[in-house]
Amino acid sequence: MRLLNTETLSIESFDDSQGLSFPYAILSHVWGPEEVLFHEVQERSGAIKNKAGWIKMANFCAMAREHGFSYAWIDTCCIDKRYSAELSEAINSMYKYYSDAAVCFIYLEDVQAYTPDTGATTKYLPATRDEIMSAVSTTRWLTRGWTLQEFLTPRRRRFFAADWSEIKHGEDLLDALAKSTGISKTLLEDRDLIQSVCIGERLKWAAKRKTTRGEDIAYSLMGLFNVSMPVLYGEGAINAFKRLQREIMQSSFDMTIFAWRGNYESSGLLARSPADFADIPSLRLWAPMSLSSFSMMNIGLSIRLNVIDEKTFFGQEHQVTSHRLLEHPDEDTLLAALQCDVQTPTDQWQILMIYLEPVIGARFVVNGRNCKAYRRIRCSEWVTVPSEKLAGCPYEDILVLQDEQYELVRRATSQHNSRREISRV
Repeated sequence: MRLLNTETLSIESFDDSQGLSFPYAILSHVWGPEEVLFHEVQERSGAIKNKAGWIKMANFCAMAREHGFSYAWIDTCCIDKRYSAELSEAINSMYKYYSDAAVCFIYLEDVQAYTPDTGATTKYLPATRDEIMSAVSTTRWLTRGWTLQEFLTPRRRRFFAADWSEIKHGEDLLDALAKSTGISKTLLEDRDLIQSVCIGERLKWAAKRKTTRGEDIAYSLMGLFNVSMPVLYGEGAINAFKRLQREIMQSSFDMTIFAWRGNYESSGLLARSPADFADIPSLRLWAPMSLSSFSMMNIGLSIRLNVIDEKTFFGQEHQVTSHRLLEHPDEDTLLAALQCDVQTPTDQWQILMIYLEPVIGARFVVNGRNCKAYRRIRCSEWVTVPSEKLAGCPYEDILVLQDEQYELVRRATSQHNSRREISRV
């Protein structure tokens, strides 16, 4: 681990495998166009001290030194990003860096401690507390992907305005942050509660955040789910996010990972982006008494669910009046019950059901059992039902095909049928 010496502004290396014997401060900020990188700090050319990134780094170190810290960490120059192996290790360690830090200094460059005096052209007046809270509520820092874990993970946080004046902690600050992020004040006050929140709701926290590199929307969430995976820039945002979900599934039976809604005609069970979780209501897990395992295989996601014919379940009237988006309205629509509860607008807890469509001609053998293949359809919709409504409904072992598996099934089926046609001629 590399740290900045807050006195000399030089970078020093430490073996942190057994933990550091001294505390350090860490910075959370939004990257700007003139950040200084590792090799630039090492080379120390004369022009570097005029860059905005150097000034920010120097001010951060001065503030850390003022608070009694001899060492500090900042993501711009404490990682040598020229080497992919080091970058991957640092990204996988980022959550730990912020968790282990004695304090996180959060620098809000777009929050001004002074505002122009409307009665004078050159005079500035101290911003009121309400003005500062308003600026905090809309700061760009709250919209970035990486700053989510930087916000939630540290044991202590200190906020600073653009001039490095401290924004004093208070209930109003916590209220503003909770309202803007959709994260409860209770959790913001106790980082140990993060892992108690279901997967779907944690993904919702990132739904409206953005990253400069598409893949980072997945990589920036690894620590929140206690997973690690190789960093593969170039794989694309969708692939990176699906890979993240597969890693999460390796150690969790939490089916809220499938409780998303997106404007897709059909899909597998994995979401394409955290944005698919943006509008989900509160979710809760089932007690582990009748839960079924699920896993991703090379032929699809193997899972056991209640799969029910919609018309039989709700009756013909519901089929006709409520479901008008069916591409083939004459065909039966299937519903599958996820093993989690959702809070309805009337504050009831009900079982969440998604729409499935069978993949015609696709049947696989999994662990000696024949399994039908399905796709999720009408992905922007779901229904909820009281738990007693599913009493006695049988379970079915099924496969839900991801996009690449579905395309392979279609291609293989088409080629197979073409060969049969030719052989008949």
